[in-house]
Amino acid sequence: MNEQRLVRLIVGGVLSIGALLAVIWFFNNFELAEREVTDGYSPEARRNPFLAAERYLQRIGRDAASVSSSDLWRNLPASDDVLVVYRYVPPAGEERQRLLREWVEAGGHLIVGADSTLRIGKKEDRRIPGLLAELGVRVHEYEDDWLADRPWQTRIEIEFADLETPVGVNMSTRRYLEDSEELARAGVPLEEGYGLLQYEVGEGLVTVLADNTFLTNRAIGDEDHALALALLVGIEPEGKVWLVHDVVMPSLLQLAWQQAAYALVALLAAVLLWLWKLGARLGPLLPPLHAPRRDIGEHLAASANYLWRLDRGQALFRHNRQRIEQAWLAKHYVLRAMTPDERCQWIAARSGLTPRAVERALYAEYGGESDFIELSSYLQVLRTAL
Repeated sequence: MNEQRLVRLIVGGVLSIGALLAVIWFFNNFELAEREVTDGYSPEARRNPFLAAERYLQRIGRDAASVSSSDLWRNLPASDDVLVVYRYVPPAGEERQRLLREWVEAGGHLIVGADSTLRIGKKEDRRIPGLLAELGVRVHEYEDDWLADRPWQTRIEIEFADLETPVGVNMSTRRYLEDSEELARAGVPLEEGYGLLQYEVGEGLVTVLADNTFLTNRAIGDEDHALALALLVGIEPEGKVWLVHDVVMPSLLQLAWQQAAYALVALLAAVLLWLWKLGARLGPLLPPLHAPRRDIGEHLAASANYLWRLDRGQALFRHNRQRIEQAWLAKHYVLRAMTPDERCQWIAARSGLTPRAVERALYAEYGGESDFIELSSYLQVLRTAL
């Protein structure tokens, strides 16, 4: 007993010393270090391409906010604010377009990317009504095969009044702008037209860019893009900068409620009145009708007609056939040892029927109402002959 205990103590001590040596070796050969790992864009940055631009403007002292809603077209901000729209879609309806123009004329500054609906086709100029179309902005786009051997981006230099040196930004060579009405007060050349056009509309400004992707998260840190954004919106903190990175259209139900609230309420009231009318009586209740009692024979005839329509009397005929056959077998035991043909011969000799008639009555199937009547008469004869 003492020897086993000693062995256990030795084994336990060896394992403990081994574990301690393993821990010392691990800490002597490894060290704890922290390392930063880039895991890509955050979910907020993936949803908002203007997130970096928003934080940059806030850092230099501008009041900026990025939004993702079409509510700005219905409720425009103050007239001294700036709207920077990533994918510009003209507001639907003449009323909203009028409000947008009045907002710009009152002193607002609208900075938008070129509207694709203003693209000039191969055959004719597609004039889409809207603020940019009224100013004469047209968009020219090159085909992909034309850009195969050319750089996809080029550097353009924008001159600002407050700077002696121009500010360089990268723009796509796929498209350029055209000032068809020659109303722009300033323009930056790009390809055969312009990369930037700026218009004076009343007290405000409209700045149209052929490509505004240099303002997004991926490109805001390249070249002079951040500086160009600050100069376009104005470095002086006058008004708020709204970065509209997407236009989220409301659901069909929301649009219907916003545009046709009174019609929906009237329709609902009409439906409620119609449902109430269905449950209302137009006069006094009539006394219940008492139909005359029918004869029992009519009930039996109706029951017989119903049963006949169900299976054409097959169940009734099979039941009568089995009952009569069992009655013959029970009364004459000699029939149990006979074959069906011998049994028909024996019964025919004592009932007055032919063997063929007996066979049809007991074992054959009928094909119609005439067979049913004929075979039923044979069964009646066999019942009488017992």
